[in-house]
Amino acid sequence: MSRLFATLITLLLAVTAPAQTPAVGTAPPPMPAGTPEMRVGVFTMPPFAVPLGKDQWGGVSVSLFRQVAEQMKLPYRLVSYDSIHAALEALRKGELDIVAVGLDVTPERETFMDFSRAFEQSGTSAVVRLDRAPTLVMIGRQMLQSHLPRMLLALIVIMITVAVVLAFFERRRNPAQFGGSWLQSVGESLWWSVTTMTTVGYGDRVPVTRGGRFLGGMWMLLAFVLMTIVGGVIASELTVSRFQPMLRSVDQLSKVRCGVVQDSAAETRAQEQNLQAERFADLSTALRALQDLKVDAVLGDTSSLRWSLRSGMYPDLAVLPDPLVVDYVCLGLSHQVPQEVRNGIDYWVLRISQSKEWQASRRSNSGDSP
Repeated sequence: MSRLFATLITLLLAVTAPAQTPAVGTAPPPMPAGTPEMRVGVFTMPPFAVPLGKDQWGGVSVSLFRQVAEQMKLPYRLVSYDSIHAALEALRKGELDIVAVGLDVTPERETFMDFSRAFEQSGTSAVVRLDRAPTLVMIGRQMLQSHLPRMLLALIVIMITVAVVLAFFERRRNPAQFGGSWLQSVGESLWWSVTTMTTVGYGDRVPVTRGGRFLGGMWMLLAFVLMTIVGGVIASELTVSRFQPMLRSVDQLSKVRCGVVQDSAAETRAQEQNLQAERFADLSTALRALQDLKVDAVLGDTSSLRWSLRSGMYPDLAVLPDPLVVDYVCLGLSHQVPQEVRNGIDYWVLRISQSKEWQASRRSNSGDSP
């Protein structure tokens, strides 16, 4: 009886025991022997991909992919492209399997590619000029974007109104100075209004009626205040334009001409926010256009923009502190990549990118401080 009871207990424990699962954190198996060679696209996009010589590449994401492929025993060959547009077009056509350059995730890209796990935080930021010695064109554009045009328009309206009222008082009582037709009288009054407002005071036109003199006195006081305000606004704009960028926040991008790299995430962001965007083949061309005043700002990947400006080639440019969009950077995968390859890439991207060794290498490649 005791043996039967022990057997029943053993069977009961076997049925109710939880199923055995693989240990958490175990790596996926290496690629089977028949795994095809992956065609991996690269193009110049510092700090993610940097050419080091003939068929030699370095950079944050290229280094990461090499370590991933080594861990997976994944066969691959690098294929170089001149631009992001050429690489993404090759991926779209099935000529590439993987893009080993950090890419932002956008809805348009989701239609023809998959993404690995994210390994870097980036996004889209704007680069603008630091106009330490602004030109007349820059000053003019700065003035047009300030409150000055509306103030001058209001000033002109007030000045014409004063001239019309003065002509009403003086036309018949003071015909020698404000006589003639109604239009001539208003013209003479307008001349008096301008000379009084600017404190020139030629004295060739003087109101003689009580109403005209009262209006003249009030206009002298008001004109002095208005001209002081206008002069202060002009001085303020000129001072600010010498020490700060022409743009101070991303909210002002809708008022200026922006440059973007063709087929980049920045181009998608510009379209989403209805910004005026001129397309360029690469980031260096766009930054040179900004220096040459052909555009007012350049939108691009935050990490790439900061890396480019750290090179010292663009001393009069600066990245705005607030990004347009905060995003995460991934490797790009064709829809035709086998599932086991995707799983392996996802696993090793996460594991390697979180290691202290890779973080140190990343800081070295990108120029970030430890």
